[in-house]
Amino acid sequence: MSLRGGLAIQKGPHCGRRIEPGQARLARMPAEPAYFGKAEAFRRNDAMAGVGNRKGIMAFWNIPGYMNGRGGHIDLIDGARAVCGSDCYWEASGVWFWPLR
Repeated sequence: MSLRGGLAIQKGPHCGRRIEPGQARLARMPAEPAYFGKAEAFRRNDAMAGVGNRKGIMAFWNIPGYMNGRGGHIDLIDGARAVCGSDCYWEASGVWFWPLR
């Protein structure tokens, strides 16, 4: 899968390739029909139960205490262990989930 990014890598083996450092833009890319399509959307108190023991991509929106409650985070989750690659923000006001097979 190749995603377009807003920031060009300047040096090293990936010089000239692009990455997307922004959570909002990055989270909208998998939602496009060419990738995964519409995400499963959850509210704060329903996300953990809704994801259950599945693996996938998580986008956390409006995390309290981060950027005045407007910040977000995107991560991979292994639902069987209820752990994200770096951090799960279950207290976020909205969570998007795309299951991976």
